Amino acid sequence: MVNSINTKDLPIKDLVVSSLIVFVISSMIAKIYNPYLGFIYAFTNVVTLTFLRWLYQDSWNPKQ
Repeated sequence: MVNSINTKDLPIKDLVVSSLIVFVISSMIAKIYNPYLGFIYAFTNVVTLTFLRWLYQDSWNPKQ
């Protein structure tokens, strides 16, 4: 079961900036090297961010 996170404490600005960085860099990798490598880069970033969300969810929602 996935625990809900208190999104009032999470800054939306950080989420937007990190998603723009992932999108821009994966687009650059796709144009320079190969579209497959751009997809792999974006996918691994999403998996890494998901793992970090799971790892630090106690500090984001300390009222449980």
